[in-house]
Amino acid sequence: MTAFPYLLRWGDLRKEVTEGYPDPISSKTADDLPTRSRGLLFNEIDRCTGCKACEEVCPCHCIRVEEQPGPDPSKSWVTVFDVDFSRCIFCGLCVEVCQPGSLVHTRQYEGAAYDVSDLVASFGRGPVTDEQRTKWALRRKLGESDGALK
Repeated sequence: MTAFPYLLRWGDLRKEVTEGYPDPISSKTADDLPTRSRGLLFNEIDRCTGCKACEEVCPCHCIRVEEQPGPDPSKSWVTVFDVDFSRCIFCGLCVEVCQPGSLVHTRQYEGAAYDVSDLVASFGRGPVTDEQRTKWALRRKLGESDGALK
């Protein structure tokens, strides 16, 4: 019924009918979203193992993972974990395949930016420094000596 006056040329045709964003009356908040909504991705880098399963399953190749050997031979140091939201289709496959559960969808759904390069989220730790390697070696050495005493 709202379009009817415009079709019959009743009223002013120049009347603005577009709502501003965000609408102060009916704007959505994170609490208004459905429980299984897929917002922007977030990676808890301390839990991430660098297995690259998310990178392999991504249909649009928006995830880039690089890793180096970490303090333990069984754990790697994730140097780069980038998500390019300009390419992401929010399918959720990466979240489903993440074994340690470090990759999750947030409740944040507004990710607009003026520059495309601002749509890349970086979660990586950066390359391993020599100082970190010496700390790890010292911890291993102290751990071995404590184990020999017990």
